[in-house]
Amino acid sequence: AHTSTIGYYKYMERYGIIIHHAAALVIARRAIGFKEHITKELKQKVQAVKEKLSQKVNSLPGEGRGMTRKVKQLFKRLDGKIPIYNGLTRFQQESFHSVWHDLKHLALSSR
Repeated sequence: AHTSTIGYYKYMERYGIIIHHAAALVIARRAIGFKEHITKELKQKVQAVKEKLSQKVNSLPGEGRGMTRKVKQLFKRLDGKIPIYNGLTRFQQESFHSVWHDLKHLALSSR
C-alpha cells in the first residue's frame, strides 16, 4: 500500500528516477524488512508546501488558489501523525489511514 506515494516523496528526487522505479525500490525495501521512516527532508517538503499555500491565501480568491478547508484539515492530521509515525510497528505504518495516505492526498490537492 502507498508504494508510489512513498517513492514519490522519498526516492524519486533523491535518486533521479521515475515514479515506477521509486515504487519498486519501496517494494524491495519492504521485502528485505526495512520500515519507512519520515525523514527531515520529507518534513521540510511538507512545511514548504504548507507555507506556499499559506502565502496564496492573501491573494484574491479563485479556483486552485490558497488553502481550502480540506487541505487545512489535512495539515492538521499530518501535524498529529508525523511526530509519532517512526515509532509505530510496521503493520501500523502500512495501515490505510497512515501518514502516506494523507501525503498522497496532499500531493493530489497541491497540483
